[in-house]
Amino acid sequence: MLVLDKIKMKALVSLLQLGILLIFILLLKNTVQKVNFYSDYGEFEVNSFISEKSPYRIHINLDEQKMYVFKNNEIHKIYLVSGGKNKSPSPTGEWVIIEKEKWGDGFGGAWIGLNVPWGKYGIHGTRQPWAIGKENVSGGCIRMNSEDAKDLYQYIPHGTKVTIVFENQPFRNLKDGDFGSDVYKVQIALKKLGYFHNWCNGKFSTETKKAVYRFQTDVKLAQTGIVNISTWEKLMKQYEESLLE
Repeated sequence: MLVLDKIKMKALVSLLQLGILLIFILLLKNTVQKVNFYSDYGEFEVNSFISEKSPYRIHINLDEQKMYVFKNNEIHKIYLVSGGKNKSPSPTGEWVIIEKEKWGDGFGGAWIGLNVPWGKYGIHGTRQPWAIGKENVSGGCIRMNSEDAKDLYQYIPHGTKVTIVFENQPFRNLKDGDFGSDVYKVQIALKKLGYFHNWCNGKFSTETKKAVYRFQTDVKLAQTGIVNISTWEKLMKQYEESLLE
């Protein structure tokens, strides 16, 4: 009889554990979903933690060096920011907040990570606030005054959409080893035109160089494998025309 009671107790415990697991899965299902978001360069899919009830979205304008936080489609707060320098530009396009950590003083005590495929980029504070609102000098992340970064960290949830724009970003020649939104756009264009067949990840690899070389050959440009302004303009023109077909 004692053995039977122990078996019943173990079965009951197992059922309770299963019930707790099912409840957790149901709760998680309402929080985790596949995100399809679109940038100027095409569609990108990720699995991210999404707060479906989040009323916030962030718009960062690096021409103005300002961050606009919207709540229920109305401006909630405006912060001064600084983006990446030309050699290490910030990732323009549409992203999602996937990480929040309380990092050290070098990051102003707050790190808000974005789902950029070619590297670790995010929003954070700084111990060098002199450039905030004045000059883009970072390694690609969005810098804020540390107190502003801590303030944003307190209320902005995972899954918030972040749009970064930089209309007057200086052009840079793109070559093997470079990475960024401009490389991503080149890959998207080359793929659409049938020259590139790999995953568009914003990293200028050997395969990207070969695709650029083939494109340059077809349009009778110098075959360098480097995207200079002439290659960029011809590539983007053909890409935009292909979208109208």
